[in-house]
Parts: sequence; structure tokens; C-alpha cells
Amino acid sequence: MPINPVAVLKVSTGMTSGYALLAFFAPGLAYKLFFKGGLAMPGKVEDLPDEADKVHKTMLRWFGFALGFTQIQKAKLTNGCTENTKGALETDTLSWMIAGLLHADALSKKTQPKDLCLMQMA
Repeated sequence: MPINPVAVLKVSTGMTSGYALLAFFAPGLAYKLFFKGGLAMPGKVEDLPDEADKVHKTMLRWFGFALGFTQIQKAKLTNGCTENTKGALETDTLSWMIAGLLHADALSKKTQPKDLCLMQMA
């Protein structure tokens, strides 16, 4: 069964948009899920505060804004993920590969929960 590039691009855009929405609208929850840990899966980073402070929340909101804006821009430039899918998929692939490298770095430095890093790199 052939893979539909439009569907793959829409799934990638949707997944990234989910991260963006969470970071922008619920930065405290994003902090607990992706940095402190222990909320959705086992494993915690013990030397981090249990709650995000105002600086962490502001940083996560800016991250959510930047990530979300790239998805809006991609959707606009690809006419709803239906045109120029090859170029968009190439940049999405690079983005997900770099994210995997960042999780490997976080895993080695123990700055994010181990289980989260392993799941995200899979």
C-alpha cells in the first residue's frame, strides 16, 4: 500500500501543532509533561522544581508561538498541505530528526525524563 504524502504531511503538521498549542496555552502542563516528568509516564527529573516558574512558562509560550506560527505558515504555503508536499516533507523530516538529536542530548545530560526521550526518539 503506497504512502500518501499529503496524509503524512497533515499528520506531521497536526502533531507539531499539538505541541505548539500545549506550550502556548498550558505552559505549566507542558513543563510537567516534557521537562519535569512523572505526569503521563514514569520517570522524573528530580533536580527540577515541581512547578514551572514564570520564566519557564514565558519561554514555553514563546516556543509554542514560534512552533505554531511555522505550522500556520507551512499550511498556507502548501495550500493546506496539498501542494509542494515534497519540500514540506523534507523540511519536516529534518525537523523531526533534529528533535531526536535534542532528545538524545537531553537523555545524556538527564535534563528530560528518560522514558520521554526514548519514546520521542522512537
